[in-house]
Amino acid sequence: MSAETEVKTEQKPETKNGRRWLIYAAVGLAIVLLLIWYLWAQTASLDRLKRFVRYSGKRYESFSVSVPDAGACVIADDRLYTASQDGVSAYGADGRLIFRIGAPYRDPALKTEGGYILCYEIGGRQLSLLDTGGKELFSLHTDGRIYDAEVARSGAVCVLTEGDGCRAVAEVYSKKGAPLFRHESKSRYLNACALSPDADYLAVSAPGQEDIRFASAALLFATDSEALQAELSLDAQIIYDMAFLDDESVCAVGESSLQFFTADGTLLREYALQTGSLSAYRFGDGMTAAAYDLHTGGSAVVLLDVQGKELAYAEFDHTVLHLSICGSYLSVLTDRELCICDRALQLCGSTENQGWQSALVRSDGTAMCLTGSGAVLYIPG
Repeated sequence: MSAETEVKTEQKPETKNGRRWLIYAAVGLAIVLLLIWYLWAQTASLDRLKRFVRYSGKRYESFSVSVPDAGACVIADDRLYTASQDGVSAYGADGRLIFRIGAPYRDPALKTEGGYILCYEIGGRQLSLLDTGGKELFSLHTDGRIYDAEVARSGAVCVLTEGDGCRAVAEVYSKKGAPLFRHESKSRYLNACALSPDADYLAVSAPGQEDIRFASAALLFATDSEALQAELSLDAQIIYDMAFLDDESVCAVGESSLQFFTADGTLLREYALQTGSLSAYRFGDGMTAAAYDLHTGGSAVVLLDVQGKELAYAEFDHTVLHLSICGSYLSVLTDRELCICDRALQLCGSTENQGWQSALVRSDGTAMCLTGSGAVLYIPG
């Protein structure tokens, strides 16, 4: 008995050590798997590997689409959505038609945010809100011609129309089409609008006069009140577009500068590139991308945060035709080539422009490249 006890006593430390190493190995494997999952699902670090796994051995041919204008196509859920006389259509990366809603649009514009697709007629009276699966959430036939419309992350919609007995009307609707806010502008025209993600704030631009000179102003409203909350001068320039970059920060794109301000009318920053003129812009994922034709030749692209501070700057040899933002990527289409860049504007891939008019980058760094009648998927190496 004594010998047996001795043997057992000698084996116990080895058994404990073996179990301890198994525990260490299991914890280490769990950490490695967690790290791989994080890099795969939450960052762009393994996107090159993901593209290799997803697209290796597959061919993506050009397919036929009807795209009258770059503003009539968007990327949502990595699908291509287009609007035309055929209605609103959704396509997969291989060109497969996923659905088509047959309401024709004469001069369409598409906007997307938070899993919603907004389609309206520029200068027309028809507006529809869809989800990305093609279900129509509500449609609207406006009393006056539509000047501008936007969809918020919550699915709420703002729309500017010509007024009856007034210069313009600004309205906000819920994603089910219930009216939330209405403002009739008696003395000023309105030409651009933006809605905060939760639809708590509305910003509209109003061209007009300041003293004796032309000037634009931002009119800011809280949508739970009819009263004007604040007004901010946007200088002597036409405002092309506006967008909320987060819950309270707005960017207004003008012909001479980009203005960044808050929903209470506080100016954060004015950005203007003195050595170039604005040629393209894009809002996306809490930032603004702007392209400038440089006076010395070529183009510059700059990324700006919600306060208008410069995040990245890069120069390109040729004229920028189109910009697109999705996730960690920015596509820059020039008259000679397509460049896919990260948020530091470092090049991730490029290819020759094969007659494309626009290029819409997707979340994995691929891009849908479009002519007026066709599209093809570009896959960086």
